Amino acid sequence: MAWEQITSGGLLDARDIERYEAYIGEGQRALLELDLRAPAPDYIVSELQSQLRKAGVREVQVTTGSPLLRVSWRKGFPFLPVIVGIILGLIVLAILIVGWRLLREIFEVIPEPFRGLAISGIVLALVVVAVLVWQGRRR
Repeated sequence: MAWEQITSGGLLDARDIERYEAYIGEGQRALLELDLRAPAPDYIVSELQSQLRKAGVREVQVTTGSPLLRVSWRKGFPFLPVIVGIILGLIVLAILIVGWRLLREIFEVIPEPFRGLAISGIVLALVVVAVLVWQGRRR
């Protein structure tokens, strides 16, 4: 079976992905490839496959070829928004876990009087990144 590419884009374009559901016929096999720009850990890939099976996605298989994440399934329901929602949720969870571990390591090294300053700097950096992403989406 040959695959037909119906769209391409970055991870931030995933919020508009439900409009492509109409291009996938009932009972057809589908493939979603996401370039995560970083390797996906094996535990994230297995958790993603587990969550998709729990959500009822038929014949789902999740594989990774760093930095690509591939999700293949058979359409029996409009699963594309479900799949993207679970993927985005797991990415946010992974970022929070890594961020928390990193903060714990950093706070062990930073002296007590400077910890508040470090938190302020991290929050400021997150706000700057969020604003840059938001401005990039508006263009």
